[in-house]
Amino acid sequence: MTNNSALQNLKILDFTTLLPGPYATLMLADMGADVLKVSSKSKLDLVYEMGAFDEDLQLSANQLWLNRNKKTISLNLKTQEAKDIVKELIKEYDILFEQFRPGVMKKLGLSYEELSKINPKLIYCSISAYGNSGPEMNRAGHDNNFLAKSGLLSLSGRKQSGPTLMNTQIGDLAGGALHSIIGILAAVNYRNNTGKGQYIDISMLDTIIPMNTFEGISYLMDGKLKEREEFDLNGKGIYDIYQTSDNQYITIGSLEPKFLQKLSEAVDIPELVAAGATPHDGGLLKSKLVEKIKSNTLEYWNSKFKNLDACIEPVLDYKQSFYEDPQIKSREMIVEVDAGIKKIRQFAMPIKFSESDVIYKFAGKEIGFDTVEILTKLGYNENEIKKLEEVGALK
Repeated sequence: MTNNSALQNLKILDFTTLLPGPYATLMLADMGADVLKVSSKSKLDLVYEMGAFDEDLQLSANQLWLNRNKKTISLNLKTQEAKDIVKELIKEYDILFEQFRPGVMKKLGLSYEELSKINPKLIYCSISAYGNSGPEMNRAGHDNNFLAKSGLLSLSGRKQSGPTLMNTQIGDLAGGALHSIIGILAAVNYRNNTGKGQYIDISMLDTIIPMNTFEGISYLMDGKLKEREEFDLNGKGIYDIYQTSDNQYITIGSLEPKFLQKLSEAVDIPELVAAGATPHDGGLLKSKLVEKIKSNTLEYWNSKFKNLDACIEPVLDYKQSFYEDPQIKSREMIVEVDAGIKKIRQFAMPIKFSESDVIYKFAGKEIGFDTVEILTKLGYNENEIKKLEEVGALK
């Protein structure tokens, strides 16, 4: 099959763990980049222990998904032999992506300064909690910590319940992963124009700061701190989540007048139109809408709103979303991927291209599956590979 993928000429050495870096390189690999995952058999990634586990494949759903399309080599970077292998690989792989705490790669002798001497065109992306500068650069952190520190969590949830945990890792995905992809591809374009590689420093905290969007940028202008449920998009207005009589939920996002008009007619509350999406009546009109939605079942409201173009959707569970929703099915967002002895279902690459291909070659493999193949291509013979195993370089 002809490879017509957009990123087929990119070669990435991937040292990342957990979710941000692996999701970024997953998307890059789906778009055709040659990604070699550098891991250690002696140090299992925490994410691989989370979620469902396939007994036939002896791998977790996360490992099978996040390492899709990636080859994998096991290296013990505490050994000089493993470091030497990395230095050989960097002659061929001209993008390196790492997610250790600041300073770790330098201690290993694998910093940008060292490796760019071997390959001056090297693009070296470091992703970390708080970046490679500042008084807290070495502080540990996970997604909820970044959201808390950025101010984003302060306006989440309800007045009575306080901040709420998200069901997904916003900082890891929308923050770290996607900004890393943007940074890497921008650096590739710069290299194409100038012939120069460069170092990219991604702080997941930094990436979340602009996600405070409307209220955050307003605070920078007027200095006024808002509370939960005090502005249009966090529960003050009509834009909200509503419970039905059978304890299901629907989302109403009828902000614009034309949508509000349709909503008001459907729920028979005509005064909604004049009041606008954020009524200034102390919550009386919204309470009326809350009671109206709660007076009937989700099935009733689905039938009422199905053909109403007013930004209203039911809250679906995974089964309803992944397998039953006609829009998601038509967009083919769930794909079957070859995992060797069988095929497994995974999320599709969400970007649709008119010309270039998105590739699903194989699901993620066990750590070190391609070690011998990679070393052989580097020129190591069978005896040399055996010696590397004996000294612990391939653990």
